[in-house]
Amino acid sequence: MKLFYKVNPDDYKICMDQIRDKYGMHEEVDEARTILMLDDDSQIERVMGTFDPNLDDFAHVRINLNDESLKDFFDSVLGEPYKVK
Repeated sequence: MKLFYKVNPDDYKICMDQIRDKYGMHEEVDEARTILMLDDDSQIERVMGTFDPNLDDFAHVRINLNDESLKDFFDSVLGEPYKVK
C-alpha cells in the first residue's frame, strides 16, 4: 500500500520526527528530501518526505506500507492521504 500526504510545512519536521521516533527508523537527509527506513521492512518499507521552500507550498510525504494496519497511525500524524494506491 502506498500512501500520499500533503503536510503543512510548519508541521513537516515534527511529523517526520514523530514517525522516526515511534518506529526507531534510520533517517537520511539531503537538501529537499528526508527518507526514513527500518532494517526490517516487513511492516514499513520506506517513508519519504520532500519539501523545497523555494518551490513547494506543501511538504509531500509518501509511505510504502507492507502492514496496512499501520495506516491509522500515519493518518493520525499526517492527516488524511490525498491518494492511496
